Amino acid sequence: MKGNKKKSLIWLICLFCAVLVFSLFSSLVQDSFGKVNVTNYNNLTLSEVAYKIDENNKESGKDIAITFTKSDTARMTYKVLQPKTATSTNKAPAIVIMHGGLSNKDTTSPVFVELARRGFVVIAFDAMGHGKTDKEVDALSNKTMGMEPMVELAMSLPYVDENNIGVTGHSWGDEGSAAVVSRINLHTTNPKIRAFLCAQGSLAIYELEKGATDGMVFGLSVGKYDEMDTTYMNSFYLSTQKWAISWIKAIYPEFSATEVPMYTWFDKDGGHTLTEGQKYAGSEVRVMYNPENTHPAALFSTSAEAVNINFFYGAFGVPSGNSYIASGNQVWPIMVTFSLLGMLSWFAMIIPIVTLSTSYLPAFKSLNLEDRGITEDRSKLPSFKNLKESIPLLAMFAGLVTFTAVMLPKLTSDGAKYIPTSNFFPNAPHQANAFGYWSLMTTLVTVACLVVIYLLKKYVLYRKQKDVVVTNPFAVIKTKPLDVIKSLGLGLIIVTFLYAVIFMIDGIFKVDFRMATLEFTTFRMDKIFVALRYSLLFFPFYFINSLLVANSRFKDLPNWVSLLIVIIGNSLGIAIFAAIEYTSLITTGTLRTTSAASTCTLMWTFFCPMTIAPIISYYCYKKTGNIWLAAFINTFLFTMSLVGTGQYMSQSITMFGF
Repeated sequence: MKGNKKKSLIWLICLFCAVLVFSLFSSLVQDSFGKVNVTNYNNLTLSEVAYKIDENNKESGKDIAITFTKSDTARMTYKVLQPKTATSTNKAPAIVIMHGGLSNKDTTSPVFVELARRGFVVIAFDAMGHGKTDKEVDALSNKTMGMEPMVELAMSLPYVDENNIGVTGHSWGDEGSAAVVSRINLHTTNPKIRAFLCAQGSLAIYELEKGATDGMVFGLSVGKYDEMDTTYMNSFYLSTQKWAISWIKAIYPEFSATEVPMYTWFDKDGGHTLTEGQKYAGSEVRVMYNPENTHPAALFSTSAEAVNINFFYGAFGVPSGNSYIASGNQVWPIMVTFSLLGMLSWFAMIIPIVTLSTSYLPAFKSLNLEDRGITEDRSKLPSFKNLKESIPLLAMFAGLVTFTAVMLPKLTSDGAKYIPTSNFFPNAPHQANAFGYWSLMTTLVTVACLVVIYLLKKYVLYRKQKDVVVTNPFAVIKTKPLDVIKSLGLGLIIVTFLYAVIFMIDGIFKVDFRMATLEFTTFRMDKIFVALRYSLLFFPFYFINSLLVANSRFKDLPNWVSLLIVIIGNSLGIAIFAAIEYTSLITTGTLRTTSAASTCTLMWTFFCPMTIAPIISYYCYKKTGNIWLAAFINTFLFTMSLVGTGQYMSQSITMFGF
């Protein structure tokens, strides 16, 4: 036993070091190996942002007006990337990026990494009600979701050319970009925003005020397989759409073709082909892109990043002091790879932490089977070769897979309706509320399946075999009340430790763990109370999942196979649903279930908990013999990820949700 403890300690140290090393490498890619200064500004009030603008004005001699409302309570969080070539004597263009809904600033990391390494100053920020930024910021920034303060801050920076400011976003972020273009260009005395790339959130172009884009470089990127744009803009056939042709004719009335050429820059004199890296020489121009992207891939694909690079090169040229870097030369996948490796190491830390905490911390020793002298007798487990045991289990998982594949869009839609945004559940209803409802319904169906299988075995399959004791699948729930409380406490301690590691690497390396829209990142402390309330929706699912793990083991089946059965049962239904919807989308240009666009864009984040949670459940059950600890760990860990950066549409964060 001492050897196991020592081995666990060594593993924990190695995994912790791996997290640090992978985070370091991720950070090095982010700052282009020291060529870009990266600075995070957390929880600054609007008054503090205004003060920075005033100080920048004094230092640079600029006169950037502060047109947003100062506040000593409403706070914003943002990140500034300053290439070292950008100085007060060699000013660079600046680009302000706003993320999409239900996300935060670092979701746009592939975009800002690629632009900053090419010499552009970049500001990425948490929009109103997201990440660490208050929802009140929207009203105080003239309904620009916080874009207005960020653009004016960018203009004021001593190393930025205030006449060469670009904005872009993704999805909801394009709405903020359109709002700030209208606001700054039409209603302030500040220099006009020079370039706007509406990147896969195409409806935002209709929210621009008349004349807002006059004299601008205006780009429109509409994903060919974008779940939203295929519905709203018929993006599968973008080049031949009447609205797309009209968009070009608005600047070049003589345009008479029946198809809009992509990557062609149109001004009043016609279309022009720019060599990438070449700056458009005129004042007003439009260009359209149709990358083969889905909606989430607008921020997580090489084709999407190539559009950003091509557009801002065309708008501003190669920033002074920098060399041209082709749009195909991208390093953000390397950063993401290191982030993924760091995240896997971070997850793996749970296993030795459980062993060490139940071995050395007196309060939790009663949870450790070894310290209690209990050894599991695997010979008492059922045999997979016994069809009376294996077939009902596999049939149940097949039923659960079918249930998810068929009912996922309806359940998430119902969830958004039956669990609306409120003070108690303040996230956008189509995110945590929708999938929380799905998890509750899946839990109820799973419980019903377990009951049916138990009754089937007891009264049909084994009714004539008096020597066979049919085990109640819910027997593993039985645990001493004090041990349940201890499991709750230990689960909170473990998750707190894991997130403390994230806060540490964010503070040191300015990175976190993310894959596309899956995020394990820092959060505002008051969001802990929100996460605890949302745990009420997700705990039943993770609890019953731990129960399934405990009941899916066989004496003649390797543990990894048993785990794989549960993992497949968890995720295959979502995968089948995705395969059906995206096969339709790619072949016909529309989702099979057109009302499920938001479900399709959000479901990808659930593959992680569906695969990781059973592994955590298995090792916790193996070590403690109860299913409660893993249920608590999984609930806190994944719920915090889901709601920690979530969108607050109209409610403020409160401790108790009243």
